[in-house]
Amino acid sequence: IEMLKVLDFFNYARSKSPWIVHFCSGCCSLEMLAAMGPRYDWERYGYLMTPTPRQADVIFISGLVSKKILPALLRTYEQMPEPRYVMAIGACAYDGGPYNDSASVIKNMTEILPADVFVAGCPPRPEAIIAGLEELKEKIKRGEPSASSQGGLWKQMKF
Repeated sequence: IEMLKVLDFFNYARSKSPWIVHFCSGCCSLEMLAAMGPRYDWERYGYLMTPTPRQADVIFISGLVSKKILPALLRTYEQMPEPRYVMAIGACAYDGGPYNDSASVIKNMTEILPADVFVAGCPPRPEAIIAGLEELKEKIKRGEPSASSQGGLWKQMKF
């Protein structure tokens, strides 16, 4: 019982200050900059951007993912320590958005790397991004495993 309390404490502490690595390949990152700015100021919620995936808890996928950029995305994800969570921001990160009829765009990114939270929009508003992060914090606090650790085609892909 005491070990469970210790693990609950770790989940609680991890949920209070998630470190985020940003994988940007599109225009949704501009809305993320607005969420970081003085009006929305996501640092007061405890979010911190980190330049390296080796210390990150969450990866933001914002923008469309092409076949050319997919190996770099999966390499970045594999460098993150466990538990690692995925947040897809915008329509492009989910299904290619307005570019889904292109031959080079990954059509359903969530089959390859399942997202724990999806923030809808093209591009999503900063309020929606912060709401998605708050939802992810609750998932981390409850100790739920990430969706990508449960499945996804990323484990079978070799580049």
